[in-house]
Amino acid sequence: MRPAAPERRLDLDWIRIVAFLLLIAYHVGMYYASWDWHVKSPAASPAIEPLMLLVNPWRLGVLFLVSGAATAFIVAKLAPGALARSRSWRLLVPLVFSMLVIVVPQSYFEVVEKGGYTGSFWEFWGRYLRADRTFCRGADCLVVPTWNHLWFVAYLWVYTMALAAVLAWKPGFRERAERRLEAALAGWRLLVVPALVLAVIRIALVGRFGSTHALVDDWYNH
Repeated sequence: MRPAAPERRLDLDWIRIVAFLLLIAYHVGMYYASWDWHVKSPAASPAIEPLMLLVNPWRLGVLFLVSGAATAFIVAKLAPGALARSRSWRLLVPLVFSMLVIVVPQSYFEVVEKGGYTGSFWEFWGRYLRADRTFCRGADCLVVPTWNHLWFVAYLWVYTMALAAVLAWKPGFRERAERRLEAALAGWRLLVVPALVLAVIRIALVGRFGSTHALVDDWYNH
Protein backbone atom coordinates (compact mmCIF):
# COMPACT_ATOMS: atom_id res chain seq x y z
CA MET A 1 0.00 0.00 0.00
CA ARG A 2 1.43 3.36 -1.04
CA PRO A 3 1.75 6.04 1.64
CA ALA A 4 -0.72 8.88 1.46
CA ALA A 5 0.47 11.95 -0.41
CA PRO A 6 1.27 14.88 1.90
CA GLU A 7 -1.49 17.46 2.18
CA ARG A 8 -0.99 20.49 -0.01
CA ARG A 9 -0.53 23.70 1.99
CA LEU A 10 -2.98 25.91 0.15
CA ASP A 11 -2.46 28.70 2.69
CA LEU A 12 1.20 28.96 1.71
CA ASP A 13 0.27 28.79 -1.98
CA TRP A 14 -2.06 31.77 -1.59
CA ILE A 15 0.45 33.74 0.44
CA ARG A 16 2.98 33.15 -2.35
CA ILE A 17 0.47 34.20 -5.03
CA VAL A 18 -0.49 37.41 -3.21
CA ALA A 19 3.17 38.20 -2.46
CA PHE A 20 4.15 37.89 -6.11
CA LEU A 21 1.19 40.00 -7.24
CA LEU A 22 2.33 42.70 -4.81
CA LEU A 23 5.89 42.31 -6.06
CA ILE A 24 4.82 42.77 -9.68
CA ALA A 25 2.68 45.79 -8.81
CA TYR A 26 5.55 47.28 -6.79
CA HIS A 27 8.01 47.03 -9.66
CA VAL A 28 5.52 48.53 -12.08
CA GLY A 29 5.20 51.35 -9.57
CA MET A 30 8.98 51.84 -9.56
CA TYR A 31 8.73 52.88 -13.21
CA TYR A 32 6.40 55.74 -12.22
CA ALA A 33 7.79 56.70 -8.79
CA SER A 34 10.36 59.49 -8.44
CA TRP A 35 12.95 57.14 -6.86
CA ASP A 36 16.00 56.15 -8.87
CA TRP A 37 15.53 52.94 -10.87
CA HIS A 38 16.77 51.16 -13.98
CA VAL A 39 14.35 52.94 -16.35
CA LYS A 40 11.89 55.73 -15.57
CA SER A 41 8.66 57.04 -17.03
CA PRO A 42 8.66 60.65 -18.28
CA ALA A 43 5.57 61.06 -16.07
CA ALA A 44 7.28 59.84 -12.86
CA SER A 45 6.05 61.54 -9.67
CA PRO A 46 5.87 60.93 -5.89
CA ALA A 47 2.09 60.32 -6.01
CA ILE A 48 2.28 56.52 -5.82
CA GLU A 49 5.10 56.34 -3.29
CA PRO A 50 2.99 56.28 -0.07
CA LEU A 51 1.31 53.08 -1.26
CA MET A 52 4.68 51.54 -2.10
CA LEU A 53 6.08 52.47 1.31
CA LEU A 54 3.28 50.51 2.98
CA VAL A 55 4.59 47.22 1.56
CA ASN A 56 8.29 48.08 1.35
CA PRO A 57 9.33 46.79 4.82
CA TRP A 58 7.73 43.34 4.51
CA ARG A 59 7.07 42.40 0.87
CA LEU A 60 10.28 40.38 0.45
CA GLY A 61 10.22 39.07 4.00
CA VAL A 62 6.98 37.29 3.12
CA LEU A 63 8.63 35.56 0.16
CA PHE A 64 11.52 34.39 2.31
CA LEU A 65 9.02 33.18 4.92
CA VAL A 66 7.17 31.05 2.36
CA SER A 67 10.45 29.76 0.90
CA GLY A 68 11.67 28.90 4.39
CA ALA A 69 8.48 26.97 5.11
CA ALA A 70 8.83 25.05 1.85
CA THR A 71 12.46 24.28 2.65
CA ALA A 72 11.44 23.00 6.09
CA PHE A 73 9.07 20.49 4.47
CA ILE A 74 11.84 19.37 2.09
CA VAL A 75 14.39 19.05 4.91
CA ALA A 76 12.04 16.63 6.66
CA LYS A 77 12.22 14.31 3.62
CA LEU A 78 15.74 14.69 2.18
CA ALA A 79 19.23 14.12 3.51
CA PRO A 80 21.52 17.20 3.46
CA GLY A 81 23.33 16.10 0.28
CA ALA A 82 20.07 15.41 -1.55
CA LEU A 83 18.71 18.75 -0.33
CA ALA A 84 21.72 20.61 -1.73
CA ARG A 85 21.47 18.84 -5.10
CA SER A 86 17.71 19.33 -5.40
CA ARG A 87 17.77 23.03 -4.53
CA SER A 88 20.81 23.69 -6.72
CA TRP A 89 19.01 22.23 -9.73
CA ARG A 90 15.79 24.10 -9.01
CA LEU A 91 17.42 27.44 -8.19
CA LEU A 92 20.76 27.73 -9.98
CA VAL A 93 19.65 26.54 -13.42
CA PRO A 94 16.80 29.10 -13.69
CA LEU A 95 19.04 31.78 -12.16
CA VAL A 96 21.89 31.30 -14.65
CA PHE A 97 19.51 31.08 -17.64
CA SER A 98 17.71 34.23 -16.54
CA MET A 99 20.95 36.13 -15.98
CA LEU A 100 22.13 35.24 -19.49
CA VAL A 101 18.80 35.73 -21.30
CA ILE A 102 15.83 37.14 -19.38
CA VAL A 103 17.56 40.00 -17.55
CA VAL A 104 19.45 41.29 -20.60
CA PRO A 105 16.71 43.53 -22.11
CA GLN A 106 16.29 45.46 -18.85
CA SER A 107 20.03 46.09 -18.65
CA TYR A 108 20.03 47.16 -22.29
CA PHE A 109 17.28 49.73 -21.78
CA GLU A 110 19.03 50.95 -18.65
CA VAL A 111 22.25 51.78 -20.50
CA VAL A 112 20.26 53.34 -23.34
CA GLU A 113 18.32 55.62 -21.00
CA LYS A 114 20.95 56.41 -18.40
CA GLY A 115 24.15 56.12 -20.40
CA GLY A 116 23.06 57.18 -23.87
CA TYR A 117 24.14 53.87 -25.40
CA THR A 118 23.48 53.86 -29.17
CA GLY A 119 24.49 50.32 -30.15
CA SER A 120 22.04 47.58 -31.06
CA PHE A 121 20.58 45.16 -28.57
CA TRP A 122 22.54 42.28 -30.13
CA GLU A 123 25.81 44.19 -29.84
CA PHE A 124 25.01 44.95 -26.20
CA TRP A 125 24.15 41.31 -25.52
CA GLY A 126 27.56 40.21 -26.79
CA ARG A 127 29.32 42.72 -24.55
CA TYR A 128 27.04 41.72 -21.66
CA LEU A 129 28.06 38.06 -21.99
CA ARG A 130 31.72 39.08 -22.09
CA ALA A 131 31.25 40.87 -18.73
CA ASP A 132 32.07 44.26 -20.24
CA ARG A 133 32.44 46.72 -17.34
CA THR A 134 32.61 49.90 -19.45
CA PHE A 135 28.92 50.83 -19.25
CA CYS A 136 29.54 53.72 -16.88
CA ARG A 137 28.20 57.12 -15.85
CA GLY A 138 31.21 58.61 -14.16
CA ALA A 139 32.20 56.23 -11.37
CA ASP A 140 28.84 54.39 -11.52
CA CYS A 141 29.37 51.33 -13.72
CA LEU A 142 26.85 48.62 -14.56
CA VAL A 143 28.14 45.21 -13.48
CA VAL A 144 27.22 42.54 -16.03
CA PRO A 145 26.10 39.81 -16.19
CA THR A 146 23.70 40.73 -13.41
CA TRP A 147 20.87 39.02 -11.59
CA ASN A 148 18.96 42.27 -11.01
CA HIS A 149 15.61 41.35 -9.40
CA LEU A 150 16.56 37.69 -9.27
CA TRP A 151 18.83 38.41 -6.29
CA PHE A 152 16.18 36.69 -4.17
CA VAL A 153 16.91 33.37 -5.92
CA ALA A 154 20.67 33.71 -5.41
CA TYR A 155 20.25 34.53 -1.73
CA LEU A 156 17.83 31.65 -1.22
CA TRP A 157 20.35 29.23 -2.75
CA VAL A 158 23.12 30.48 -0.44
CA TYR A 159 20.90 30.17 2.63
CA THR A 160 19.83 26.66 1.62
CA MET A 161 23.43 25.54 1.11
CA ALA A 162 24.34 26.94 4.53
CA LEU A 163 21.41 25.04 6.06
CA ALA A 164 22.45 21.81 4.31
CA ALA A 165 25.99 22.22 5.67
CA VAL A 166 24.70 22.74 9.22
CA LEU A 167 22.41 19.70 8.96
CA ALA A 168 25.27 17.55 7.67
CA TRP A 169 27.49 18.74 10.53
CA LYS A 170 24.80 18.54 13.24
CA PRO A 171 22.21 15.91 12.20
CA GLY A 172 19.86 16.65 15.11
CA PHE A 173 19.91 20.41 14.65
CA ARG A 174 16.51 20.67 12.93
CA GLU A 175 14.64 18.74 15.61
CA ARG A 176 16.25 20.70 18.46
CA ALA A 177 15.60 24.02 16.75
CA GLU A 178 11.96 23.12 16.11
CA ARG A 179 11.36 22.19 19.75
CA ARG A 180 12.93 25.39 21.04
CA LEU A 181 11.10 27.61 18.58
CA GLU A 182 7.76 25.93 19.29
CA ALA A 183 8.26 26.60 23.00
CA ALA A 184 9.50 30.17 22.51
CA LEU A 185 6.80 31.19 19.99
CA ALA A 186 3.72 29.59 21.52
CA GLY A 187 0.43 31.48 21.46
CA TRP A 188 0.50 35.25 20.98
CA ARG A 189 4.31 35.27 20.83
CA LEU A 190 4.16 33.68 17.36
CA LEU A 191 2.92 37.00 15.93
CA VAL A 192 4.48 39.51 18.30
CA VAL A 193 8.07 38.29 18.80
CA PRO A 194 9.08 37.93 15.11
CA ALA A 195 7.50 41.30 14.32
CA LEU A 196 9.46 42.97 17.13
CA VAL A 197 12.71 41.30 16.08
CA LEU A 198 12.29 42.44 12.47
CA ALA A 199 11.37 45.96 13.59
CA VAL A 200 14.49 46.22 15.77
CA ILE A 201 16.68 44.90 12.93
CA ARG A 202 15.22 47.43 10.51
CA ILE A 203 15.63 50.38 12.89
CA ALA A 204 19.18 49.38 13.84
CA LEU A 205 20.55 48.50 10.41
CA VAL A 206 18.64 50.16 7.59
CA GLY A 207 20.44 53.49 8.10
CA ARG A 208 23.90 51.89 8.42
CA PHE A 209 23.92 49.49 5.48
CA GLY A 210 22.57 50.31 2.05
CA SER A 211 20.57 47.75 0.12
CA THR A 212 22.91 46.48 -2.62
CA HIS A 213 21.53 43.01 -3.52
CA ALA A 214 25.16 42.10 -4.27
CA LEU A 215 25.30 39.28 -1.68
CA VAL A 216 28.73 40.05 -0.20
CA ASP A 217 28.03 43.54 1.20
CA ASP A 218 24.28 43.47 1.78
CA TRP A 219 24.16 43.12 5.55
CA TYR A 220 20.82 44.80 6.15
CA ASN A 221 19.01 42.56 3.68
CA HIS A 222 20.69 39.47 5.12
